[in-house]
Amino acid sequence: MLSVIVSLTKYFSLFISCFYSYIKLMKIKLQWLNILDLFVAALFSTALYFSTIHLQILLPTFLLILSSIYNFIRYRFSFHNTISVSTIACGLVVFIFIINSIISLPLDYIFYKYIDNSIICDTVSIVILCILQFLLIFILFKIKRFRSGISLQTNDGNIELLFFISIFCIFIMTLFYAKNAVNSPIELLLVFIIFCGLALIIWWRKHIKNNYQRQLYSRNELIYEQRIEEYEKERVELLNQNNALAKIIHRDNKLIPAMVDAVNNLIKRSENIEGLQPLLTQLENLSAERQTIISNYQTDTDNLPNTKIIALDAVLHYLYNKAKQNKVNLEISLNNDCIPLLLSKVTDMTELITLICDLGENAIIATKEKLNGNILLSFGLSEELVPYFNFYDNGSFFDKKVIANMGRRRITTHKEDGGNGIGLMTLFEILNKYNASYSLNEQLINSKFTKCIEVTFDGLHNKTFILNN
Repeated sequence: MLSVIVSLTKYFSLFISCFYSYIKLMKIKLQWLNILDLFVAALFSTALYFSTIHLQILLPTFLLILSSIYNFIRYRFSFHNTISVSTIACGLVVFIFIINSIISLPLDYIFYKYIDNSIICDTVSIVILCILQFLLIFILFKIKRFRSGISLQTNDGNIELLFFISIFCIFIMTLFYAKNAVNSPIELLLVFIIFCGLALIIWWRKHIKNNYQRQLYSRNELIYEQRIEEYEKERVELLNQNNALAKIIHRDNKLIPAMVDAVNNLIKRSENIEGLQPLLTQLENLSAERQTIISNYQTDTDNLPNTKIIALDAVLHYLYNKAKQNKVNLEISLNNDCIPLLLSKVTDMTELITLICDLGENAIIATKEKLNGNILLSFGLSEELVPYFNFYDNGSFFDKKVIANMGRRRITTHKEDGGNGIGLMTLFEILNKYNASYSLNEQLINSKFTKCIEVTFDGLHNKTFILNN
């Protein structure tokens, strides 16, 4: 009976450590509701003991599976992120468990040598092991590198390294429990397949994400090239207009003073003022010509709002031109006070561009088949001075399958337009990073639009869906 309690205590400490590590890695604040973790850890410890009593080789694998399932149900992050971070958390716990086992060896040797009662030795040994487990886990997350958690969105390659090291640690622990590997070939093969499958899934996801990043960079490059081309065209037009104005000014500088002198002389010599009318008419026509040219010059200038941020202006021009190519009317409303606050919330300009481009392109795809496709992009501030931007459009409503899986897994309803669902996944990853709120409203009242998507950088991380019935 005591051996059962000892095993359950050890498993309990492992589960609590896994839950705590996951919370710290995902930067989740501890709350009173986390007391529930203690009861779940006790329940899982019992399940783990009885399910692996004859197959202890599967103990580390079941530890990972059960902790991953609970983390997914408890915190509702994407399945891929939950598996990745849970594996890293479990790997850290197993690594510390192995270190603790090595540290406690001298103490265990002393206890078992000088104390004859094995029950006392086992009890003291497991108590020391659990204390060391909790202590080292707590110290680990006081280290600066782990204290700030990990971000799967700003992955620089360290996440994959941590992941594969974690898999290696769990696999080493599995071999430790394989007391008789010769008689457990099926179990060993099963564990090997599970870990290789995890590594393959992560590698494949990284491959897909890298492809998406390359597409994103290509799109940004296209935006900049298109904007540079537009600037070049504008520069040529400005040069032509300046040349035309220079010729007119050069001509008028000579002609108009001469006419003025002639009119003055006529006025002095003639009593018939009506004879001056043709000359006055000529002067009026000349003035009108000059006014027409200046007016045309003014109307040809750019009429899009200017954010004074080159990269952001380039994105707005890109979406405007793309909408124009698809015969969609895109309007942009800008509250200039919003931009500085928006940039203070979204520190990575590439991620802000990604949000606006993905939502803008989705709106264009939704409206391009409409007879009078309309989109409104609005930047603004709430009463609490929280920055947000809205995309209004009169396209079709969202597919129910897309809404059900939004932010959970890749899904698209416009594969013919090159859609693959990665854009929506990336959108919610960025929103998760900045704790931004997402709102979809398909019940707009007295509006020429059918739906509105609002992204608010309020730190609340809320999701609101008001769907068309």
